[in-house]
Amino acid sequence: MVKKRFSKNNIPLAQVLSQKIEEIKTRSISFEERLILRQHLLDAIASAYIGRRGRLFEDLINLCPKTSKGVGLPGCGKLRMQPLDASMLWAFAIHASVFEDGSREGACHPASAIIPSILVLSEEKDWDKIDRAILAGYEVMILIARSGNPQFTLRGFHPTAITAPFGCVAASSVMLDYDLSTIQNALCLSVMGSSGLITSFRAGKTQPLQVGWAVRNGLAAAMIAKKGHQGYIYIFEEGFFPAYLGNAPLIPIDKPMEYGNAVKGSYLKPYPGCRHLHPSIDALSKILNGNPIQPSDIEKIEVKTYRVALETEIHSLRSREDAYFNIPYAIASRIVLGKSDWEAFDEKNFSNPELLGLMKKVDVLIDKEFEELYPKQRGAIVEIVMKNGERFSERIYHALGEPENPLPQSFTLEKFYKASRDFISEKSIERIKTILDVLNPADSPDLLFKELYGEVE
Repeated sequence: MVKKRFSKNNIPLAQVLSQKIEEIKTRSISFEERLILRQHLLDAIASAYIGRRGRLFEDLINLCPKTSKGVGLPGCGKLRMQPLDASMLWAFAIHASVFEDGSREGACHPASAIIPSILVLSEEKDWDKIDRAILAGYEVMILIARSGNPQFTLRGFHPTAITAPFGCVAASSVMLDYDLSTIQNALCLSVMGSSGLITSFRAGKTQPLQVGWAVRNGLAAAMIAKKGHQGYIYIFEEGFFPAYLGNAPLIPIDKPMEYGNAVKGSYLKPYPGCRHLHPSIDALSKILNGNPIQPSDIEKIEVKTYRVALETEIHSLRSREDAYFNIPYAIASRIVLGKSDWEAFDEKNFSNPELLGLMKKVDVLIDKEFEELYPKQRGAIVEIVMKNGERFSERIYHALGEPENPLPQSFTLEKFYKASRDFISEKSIERIKTILDVLNPADSPDLLFKELYGEVE
């Protein structure tokens, strides 16, 4: 049997990825990169405090055995769990927020896979180790997700869930100082824990479970590999890609990332919801900033964007999770409520007659230019036609938070404050901001997690 090879010189993909992780362990990291890494870390923690607000998170906690020592959870005080269960719960909480970071190149959400791995393995690690683990996790997860973007989604698979085990393994391998052979085996073993379906979004409240389970599987693969167990070296070529893509990677795994590394090329969200909504929200905001428009004066609204934004839309509003994937709701709520924050997507707004009436006036269409630019760019045009015939139109090529339009650090700090203030003291919040400051390297990561878990008076 002739085996397919999908990399230069016919090197197994697992080996290519393992070597990438090894390189990240020793390469130089700039001050700018460290600033970005800490911002993504804080953003993920803030997202977890948002995503943990629900009955399913509590039900998951009740399923898991508690320990006297172990890993803490967002907003759970001194409750502790073993790393496998804690990684699942952190991943679930981050992804359930629909407010975590993402990658345009990979159409995935790396923080929900990588940051839980960091949090559960952080004891007695220094900041350099954590920075490198985040870099490695993002790089591996997004390289694989990019190789099938957008076909993974179009074939019905959830890119975040199916690639989360790989990001988790990459980050864990750096945190645990694995050698090249162990990293390679961990990656191969983690393929067996890869799964995720787009159709799960039709029951949005439970959809994040597939990401939580994928991260738990990834960490388990890393721990099993540490015991000397092996995975099949060609499992990516003969298993993962035939199953999820039906062919070899569309983009070579070893092709350099667009911005030098995967973290620099990732985006941060200024507000919750599927990223496909955000270009439309930003284009609308540009219109509203200079024009005080009343909902009752609007004849119709036309949104033009790319195909995937329409194909991932959820049309019926039954829960907050549905609204996160509904462009007409995002547009109407921004106009009627004057905001696009967490409160704007609350289910109490679903009975607002003015908002519901305006939703019916929103048409969403595929634009040829934006379709051709996707996935390298995610753009939108919003045009408002008034009853008096006046028209207002704006277009966006890069939503706020993209590498070309970076999210200010102040946005992330404010997000963390609002998300965590119901669970930890303002004193702890201020300490955490200081601990994460790259200009203040004296505080160890251990102090950060003690503050998060209520271990500091």
